[in-house]
Amino acid sequence: MRVLFDLLHPAHYHLFKHVISGLVDGGHEVEIIARQKDCLAELLARSGFEYRLIPRRGGGGLFVLGVETIRATLKAIRLSLGKRFDLMVGTSISVGPAARVTGSKSIIFEEDDAKAVPVYARLGYPFAHYVVTPKCLEFEGHGKKHITYPGYHELAYLHPNRFTPEKGILKELGVEKEERYFLVRLVALRAHHDIGEKGIGTEQAKMIIEKLSGYGRVFISAESTVDPGLEKYLLRTPVDKIFDVLAFADIVIGDSQTMTAEAAVLGTPALRCNTFVGRLAYLEELEHKYGLTRGFLPKDFEGLMAELDGWLGQDDLKEQWEQKRQKMLDECVDLTDWILVLFDKLVKGAG
Repeated sequence: MRVLFDLLHPAHYHLFKHVISGLVDGGHEVEIIARQKDCLAELLARSGFEYRLIPRRGGGGLFVLGVETIRATLKAIRLSLGKRFDLMVGTSISVGPAARVTGSKSIIFEEDDAKAVPVYARLGYPFAHYVVTPKCLEFEGHGKKHITYPGYHELAYLHPNRFTPEKGILKELGVEKEERYFLVRLVALRAHHDIGEKGIGTEQAKMIIEKLSGYGRVFISAESTVDPGLEKYLLRTPVDKIFDVLAFADIVIGDSQTMTAEAAVLGTPALRCNTFVGRLAYLEELEHKYGLTRGFLPKDFEGLMAELDGWLGQDDLKEQWEQKRQKMLDECVDLTDWILVLFDKLVKGAG
């Protein structure tokens, strides 16, 4: 089997990293194209995987992202000229057109509702041979090409079959054994689907940190620069240790969809505040079916702070969440195993 992966974001590296390892260990050939987004290149370098970087030229925006998409498509086509890929895989618009040109099968993965990522859905879904989403998006009905699974992207790398948190992170953080700590996650909201969206502002972040500081240590994970008054809280651990940090945190609070879901599937209570709240089925399911997270719109920031107060007052909060997490794990798949089986079926023509 010969497979090409097009990775746009650090979360996509995590989504596919165990799949890539499984393919390589099975004697299959893998190529990786990666965009210059956040810490993606650093994660790939640390992994030891060989990859081809599409460097970012410009500050962002739809035009820059469009040019990157074209470059990635052409790169995928060129890599396929000598020997066709069986599968082209990603969360990108690029793999569909590239596969159509070269005779490969393309598979695109998405866990956001199509309405929340309209450009990606409008340009990516029609060209893809298969669209893979969580089962909670089955209602979108993308036809015979639509394949669903019970679970979430995060279970490809944070399922207990794949990840065991290392307690050594506490020493790296300088946190004592019985000391509580909290993680505040602030994102840049610069992706094409983030245009016009809002999250946690600087003054709101300061209010959250002031509240949390009365109960334990506070760390900030940020995609971009933060207010100078908040720099002392910045997390200094290596990027590949973030899941250890998440796993042992008492509460995670921020405006990131991905890190909220990551905390939730790890059994860490997570609060989210942005304008995507109520619009993403997988986070709605994690909140309302499993009770692993809560979301608040920015206009209801007072409600978020009241919820935070309630959580801070519960000594057994993490124990409650572990029970909820177990119910979720019992009803979902180890996504890495599921993907490897899917690839085998599709290449053999059984899909």
